[in-house]
Amino acid sequence: MRFDGNANEVFKKIRALQMTLFKTTRYVGVPFGNYLNFKKTLEAKKLGKEIDRLLFSVITERKKAAKSQSQTDLLGLLLKENDQQKLTVRELVDECKTFFFGGHETTALALTWTLLLLATHEDWQNQLRDEIRQVLGDNIDVLDINLLAALKKQMKCVMNEVLRLYPPAPNVQRQAREDIQVEHLTVPNGTNMWIDVVAMHHDPALWGKDANKFKPERFMDDANGGCFHKMGYLSFGFGGGMCVGRNLTFMEYKIVLTLILSRFRFKLAPSYHHSPSIMLPLRPSNGLPLIVESLD
Repeated sequence: MRFDGNANEVFKKIRALQMTLFKTTRYVGVPFGNYLNFKKTLEAKKLGKEIDRLLFSVITERKKAAKSQSQTDLLGLLLKENDQQKLTVRELVDECKTFFFGGHETTALALTWTLLLLATHEDWQNQLRDEIRQVLGDNIDVLDINLLAALKKQMKCVMNEVLRLYPPAPNVQRQAREDIQVEHLTVPNGTNMWIDVVAMHHDPALWGKDANKFKPERFMDDANGGCFHKMGYLSFGFGGGMCVGRNLTFMEYKIVLTLILSRFRFKLAPSYHHSPSIMLPLRPSNGLPLIVESLD
C-alpha cells in the first residue's frame, strides 16, 4: 500500500500510538481504567485523530487521482473495489489502519525473528536456499507468484516455528458476553480474559521437553507442530477468529525471505543482546544487528 509523502508521518504516528496504547492497555477491564493514566489516554486519542486526518487526506487525494490514472497498489485496488461496495470514507480509513497495524508490523517482526533464528542456525539457512533453488531456479529477478506458492516445505515449517517461538501478537484478549461454564468454573458476563500466547507456545506440557528449541521439522508432517492440544498453536488465532491476513502474510514472508536468502548469508553481530519485549507486538528491544555477506 503506497501513501506517497505522508507514509513516513503515518508510520511515525502509528508507532507513537502503539507505545502509548501499550502503557494504557494494562488497565483494560479495570473500573475507571481510562482515568488511571489520564495523560496517556488523552495522548492516544490525540494521535488517533491525527492519524485519521492524515489517512483521510491521502484517500481524498487518491480518489481524485483515480479519475485520471490507473492505480494498481493495495489502496488503489481497495478504492476501485469500493465503487461496488460503497464503503464510507470513515470505513476506508479504518481499513487502512488495519493494514498498517495488522498487516505491516506483524509481518516485519516475523521476518526479524526469522533472521535471528536463521543467523544462529546456519544449517536452516542452507536448507531454505536449496529449496529456493529447486523451486525458482537461479533467476529470481522476476518472482513468479505461482512458483512462490510451492515454497511450502522447509520455508513454511520455518515460518510456523518462528511464529511459535516469537509470536508477533503475544496475547489475545476476549470478553465474555454472557455467563460461560467451563467444567466447574463459571466465567461471569463481562469478564475480560487475556490469553498468553507466548506462554502457551513455550509450555512443555503442550510441546514437550524441547518446547524452547528451534525445531522447524516439528511442522514437517503435522500442521499443528506436534502440539498435544489442537488449540495450543495460536499464531493466527483459531476457528472463526482466524486472522484474515494469514495468506497475505505467508506471501509477503516468502517474497522478502526469498530475496534476502538468495543474495546474502548472515550471522549475529557480537553486539546483539537478546531481550524480547512486549510492546503490543513482541519485538527485540535492542534491535537485531547482523553481519551480512553477499553470496556473489
